[in-house]
Amino acid sequence: MPAAAAKPIPTPRHWISLVAVVGVTLFLLGMPAAPVMVRAGAVIGLCIGLWATGWLPQWLTALIFFTLCTLAGVAPAETVFAGFGSAATWLVFAGLIIGAAIQYTGLGATLAQGVGPWLEGSYRRALIGVILLGLAMAFFMPSGMGRILLMVPILTTLADHLGYGQGERARTGLILGGIMGTFLPTYAILPANVPNNVLMGAAEAVLGTPPTYSDYLLLHFPVLGLLKTLLLIGVMLWLFPGQAPAPAREQMPSLSLATPERWLAALLSVAVLLWMTDAWHGISPAWIGMGVALVCLFPGSRLMAEKPLQSISFDSFIYVAGIVSLGALAYQSGLGTLVAGELLSVLPLRDASDAAAFGMLSALAMLLGTLVTLPGIPAILTPMAPGLAEMTGWSPEAVYMTQVVGFSTVLLPYQAPPLIVGILAARISLRETARLCLVTALLSVVLLWPLDYLWWQWLGWL
Repeated sequence: MPAAAAKPIPTPRHWISLVAVVGVTLFLLGMPAAPVMVRAGAVIGLCIGLWATGWLPQWLTALIFFTLCTLAGVAPAETVFAGFGSAATWLVFAGLIIGAAIQYTGLGATLAQGVGPWLEGSYRRALIGVILLGLAMAFFMPSGMGRILLMVPILTTLADHLGYGQGERARTGLILGGIMGTFLPTYAILPANVPNNVLMGAAEAVLGTPPTYSDYLLLHFPVLGLLKTLLLIGVMLWLFPGQAPAPAREQMPSLSLATPERWLAALLSVAVLLWMTDAWHGISPAWIGMGVALVCLFPGSRLMAEKPLQSISFDSFIYVAGIVSLGALAYQSGLGTLVAGELLSVLPLRDASDAAAFGMLSALAMLLGTLVTLPGIPAILTPMAPGLAEMTGWSPEAVYMTQVVGFSTVLLPYQAPPLIVGILAARISLRETARLCLVTALLSVVLLWPLDYLWWQWLGWL
């Protein structure tokens, strides 16, 4: 007889999480007249704590968020479930389908075989190669989520081709390096990530003129783009050492594309072209991705298995919907604005030097991101720019540009839905990713922030 499957045993962390959930539930049900911000703060604090510690699966915490908010009437349904109406969430769904199609057709393996010879020889070369590849993609694809979901199946296949097996630190480093390369330094490229685009829209709404691509790139890319890429390479080589790759050349099939691969390659080429030109045609990257997903899912396309949805995990879809909804709740309840206002009230901006004000405003954006996630930062802080400009003596443009320094310094993975989606799709440890984020953030504050301040001064922004 086959051995019975091992039953999962609750750990002390699970019991602590359960006590916290029950405690917040009792508070919400027992105090229905409490102020909205207090009730919202209890749910947000619980979920951020669970996401940050990883004591419960991320999707389960998202379901707890939806349930508590609805059960206790913390906010209207359109706020609680705002994530399911978000383009970012449906881009995740599209990415899951596209990734599955890349794997099913074998296109990922073919692309990895084409890139592999350029990265063979040393682990250092392979790691630097995937990081630079991720950075280069940001200039052509405006959607961070789309880039990561397109890269993950290619990176995993590439790791297989180079001989890095499951559980090896070199494999984790290679995949995580490609994900972080197309994520962390790309906040310095204006259309490359959602917070950048929110900042652009908020700046236009508040001040009448959005930042231009060239000004934004000149101000941020030399330090927050190039130098951060070098910093990321150094940290990755330190945290994820590896041996030289040993590709199995005898197992390499021909690089010629089969018919389904050719169809999928053509389909993705059209998608990338539309993603690159979204500023011209105005179609959201999410709906471009959904169009590709629908073609892949259509019966007879030969791009997916017979029952495609059965082979897809929807963990990341639920999780991203929860993250986006939490940000909406923090904003709609006024909690995010209250926290930002309280922090500003204790910051001595009027009497601070330019260097101190630069550090305080950047830190304010960085810390606010732990509450409202990264896309919520510009939505809350940009309307405050004229008042902060009066306090600091800077231009409003210089004030709101400090947000980029803050939201490009990611403390924990849950703050950034694209990052979480990438590590979930690639089955990378949340703990490993959190450690990488914290180390990189600390070194960024110590090394890059002072250099960025000097760069701003040299350009005449301060």
